[in-house]
Amino acid sequence: MRGFFGFLFGLIVVGLLVGLGTGIYQAGVSQGVIDAGRFPAGANVPVAGYGWHGPDIFGLVFGIFFLFLIFGLIRAAFSRGRGWGPGWSHYGYGSDWGKSDGSAERGPAAWREERDRRIADLHRRLHEDGDAGGSGPSSSGPTGSASGR
Repeated sequence: MRGFFGFLFGLIVVGLLVGLGTGIYQAGVSQGVIDAGRFPAGANVPVAGYGWHGPDIFGLVFGIFFLFLIFGLIRAAFSRGRGWGPGWSHYGYGSDWGKSDGSAERGPAAWREERDRRIADLHRRLHEDGDAGGSGPSSSGPTGSASGR
């Protein structure tokens, strides 16, 4: 389900960027038509910012930051998180992450083992309570002839 929403979000972002680019292009074309009407045919048209100005250090740093941000967002949209899935503890990131033979003392797998143990204990206790209270229709409520119907 997460992959579908990631794809849908990516599609919406691409649609917004295409719409924004189209709007900017159309604004430039209409401004060019307006400017073309102010000057006679064959005349030199003044252009602001004539010449090439190379990227300064801030443009370069912010450009690289922007690329990291875009690729990070793409990774977040299409990946499965930061690796807390099954099998994380066997990579050996110190003693806190469990042993390499599959048994985990602490770490991501330990809470799963504790959860499974508690669920099994609760399941066992619920069955014990059900057996102790009786399982016949007379003990579960007024379903017999003494109900007053």
